[in-house]
Amino acid sequence: ALAAGVQGFYMERADFAAEFTQEIERPNLPDRPLKKRGRVFFKKPGLMRWDYLEPDKVFYISDGEVLWNYIPESALAYKLLVKDSELFYALRFLYGEGDLKADFLVSAGAPEGGLSRLILKPRKDEQSFQEVHLLADPETFEIKETIVIDPAGNASRIRFTKLSYSPLKTKDFRFEAPKGVRVEDLSNPMVPPQ
Repeated sequence: ALAAGVQGFYMERADFAAEFTQEIERPNLPDRPLKKRGRVFFKKPGLMRWDYLEPDKVFYISDGEVLWNYIPESALAYKLLVKDSELFYALRFLYGEGDLKADFLVSAGAPEGGLSRLILKPRKDEQSFQEVHLLADPETFEIKETIVIDPAGNASRIRFTKLSYSPLKTKDFRFEAPKGVRVEDLSNPMVPPQ
């Protein structure tokens, strides 16, 4: 029921924006979590943008087909097909695509801070994550936090605040590398000679 509620909540909304804080806990450095902050935007169908603002500026921008990772300080941009980015592809239900129950093994977890917990385990082996926890408002089914656990046991917790469902502009999900920025195209890996 919780999975259906969460899925339904995001299917009914075309646009989503929020501020976020991210804290990454690492088993090998338990007293030194990484902390980041920024803004996130989703728009149907399949548009997504993460603007990391602190401590460093890093941008993830997708038009639904291509995912860009732009690092201004390094004057570098990576280009990747969305379907090749396991985590972003798996979480496509946030922008109105995909099916939680079809894409994941779904179970309920222990509630936390008044929020209900869904635990999502991929149905096939994933290299970038082991499971995703969604912490949702039990009455509205709005996701307030996500926790992604990677194969090394690192836990990345994202908390959303100042959530908005106002219309967003499609042009803000397009990326063109600024002049002088080196582009590494990971969408067409070189095929070794036979």
